[in-house]
Amino acid sequence: MIRIQLKLMTSEAALSEQSYAGEDHYSVEHWAMNRAHQIVVHQGMSLVEAAQCLDHKRTNANTYALRKAIVDCLVEAFSHGSKVPMVAAE
Repeated sequence: MIRIQLKLMTSEAALSEQSYAGEDHYSVEHWAMNRAHQIVVHQGMSLVEAAQCLDHKRTNANTYALRKAIVDCLVEAFSHGSKVPMVAAE
C-alpha cells in the first residue's frame, strides 16, 4: 500500500509539472485533471486504507472527506466558471 501511495504522489508531482511546463495559460482541463488527481491520491487512498482495515468508523469519516473534497472542487469550478469559456454540448 505504501508503494502505491508513493507512486501516486510521484505521479502527482509529475502531473503538476507537466501541466505548467511550457504553458502560458492555465486551462480548465489542466485544473480539473490536477484537482481530480489530488482528490484520488489524498482522500481516495485514505478511504481505501480504512476499508481494507475493515475500520467502519474511519471508512465513514473518509467517505465524508472524499465527498466534501468533490463538492468543494465543484464549488470552486463554478465560482471560477465565468472566467473560462464553456462550449455547449451538442
